[in-house]
Amino acid sequence: MSLTNAIQAINDFVGNAPEDQQLVAAKCRALLAGYDARWRDAGYTAELVERTLLADLYNPDTQGKSRTFQVAGKLDVRARYMVRKVLFDHKSTSQDITDPNGPYWRQLVVEGQVDHYMLLEWMHGEKCDDAVWDVIRKPSISPKKITKAEIRAVVSLGEYFGLKVSEADKQTFVAGGERETVAMYEARLLHDCTVERPEWYFARRSVPRMDSEILDYARDLWQHSQDILYTRQQERLPPRNSGACMLYGSPCKFLGICSGHDSADSDRWQKKTQIHAELPAEVQDGKELLTNSRIRTFQTCRRKHYYEYDLAIERQDEEEREALFFGTLIHVGLEAWWKALLPENANDNGDQSPAIGAGNNVGEPSVAR
Repeated sequence: MSLTNAIQAINDFVGNAPEDQQLVAAKCRALLAGYDARWRDAGYTAELVERTLLADLYNPDTQGKSRTFQVAGKLDVRARYMVRKVLFDHKSTSQDITDPNGPYWRQLVVEGQVDHYMLLEWMHGEKCDDAVWDVIRKPSISPKKITKAEIRAVVSLGEYFGLKVSEADKQTFVAGGERETVAMYEARLLHDCTVERPEWYFARRSVPRMDSEILDYARDLWQHSQDILYTRQQERLPPRNSGACMLYGSPCKFLGICSGHDSADSDRWQKKTQIHAELPAEVQDGKELLTNSRIRTFQTCRRKHYYEYDLAIERQDEEEREALFFGTLIHVGLEAWWKALLPENANDNGDQSPAIGAGNNVGEPSVAR
């Protein structure tokens, strides 16, 4: 049921998209099938899926409440493993995840996203016992040219890596084709991530967090809010971080403005209709929500934060890169997969408790001690 729902969600999202997006969809369907094979018997029961939380921002040391900001976030999954409440956060990456002591996992030790979500849960009266990074590695294999012997086998037997090949795909090779079709590539990737190398594609790691660490994060969050306010008060644009202009091998979308080749008031830019893309539109009241994405942007480059969240602008002709589309689509599939594990009395969005509103503050004795 979970896999069926996940595949359907991906197909519905993609629809009649262009061929390049159909290839991304094939990758995601194969990976979700591999994910299902690896984790369906792991013993977790979903409690909440895609839960949006808002809470007032407090200084945990003075119990002073911010007059400007609230804390916000959208949790991927909260599940139960026997008596333990476990928070899941989904990640996709191109990095190696097979070595538990490798750079990817070492970086996640200091990643604040889990702290952010556990703090929000805590402020709403829920204490999670554990958190899990739920990671899927992006495929390194692409559609390939197949041998003449493989072509003969496909045409005569109508199978490729154990899956039926459509008549249309067979005719592709009868007509002289030499490369895998999208469906054939999907079959090979499915075999690779379920039979050959499941551990290469899928890994989960527990993220231990003590109460003292969550309180330390609350202090950091308060300090970030003060730094944002201080930056706004200056009579100049916030400083740039030139080391962030080409993060992950791609230029920052505001590089043209920062380098003087464009300007924020040109006709290439427009006001965002939704400042926080990860949150539902109905909970957004403008600029004053502190999400994990916003904090990371501020830490990365204050000038980028200014354009992204204070000016709140976006390119009018901005196209979604394949990496972003992959991340969106795999998340759509994971959401559907986990929702199928919800108990029958859960509502459509998986939310069984109040999700939107101000929670308790971590400075109150009932929570902080």
